[in-house]
Amino acid sequence: MGWVVLALRKAQLKAKINDNNLAQLQLNRELQNLTSFSTAIADGYITPSEIASIGTSLFGDAMDFMYNSTYSADAVAQEQTSYYTDLYSGLSEEQYYNNPDVASQVQLYYRDGALDENAIYNEFLEENLKEYASEYFMPILNEKQKEIENQLTELQTLGEAMSQELQAVDDDISNQIQSNTIKLN
Repeated sequence: MGWVVLALRKAQLKAKINDNNLAQLQLNRELQNLTSFSTAIADGYITPSEIASIGTSLFGDAMDFMYNSTYSADAVAQEQTSYYTDLYSGLSEEQYYNNPDVASQVQLYYRDGALDENAIYNEFLEENLKEYASEYFMPILNEKQKEIENQLTELQTLGEAMSQELQAVDDDISNQIQSNTIKLN
């Protein structure tokens, strides 16, 4: 009769192992989504197609990033553009020609003899988007990744323990059945 109880335990362990495997699969998928998201925002931009490819669990984070990064980077880029436009526009010929570093920097932003504020703005916007992604958002994603990796490690350890117990139960069932067999001589 003891092997019946062991058979029930075996069925219970198999169900728990299956649940554990499913949880590990879901965490691995979430980890892949986080990696895709990190890759997508590394350049400071995220496109709608990138948002669609990262999965529903990170959709809110992606929308937050898209809104906040653009808003934050735009505000800083406008401020920097205004500052450098005033600086470069106010240079005297003497300041311009006597400082080769300033002259080479200013020439980057002159198009057809006029200061191109859009070029200045776009450069600062791109720089600030990358900075926002790396300094403000990537640490959040890294923390989420560590949490998921810890959960995954716990589940793997639990899965190994359950598999070992299942093997022990299998062995016990076999021993119980063999010891209870009727031997005919």
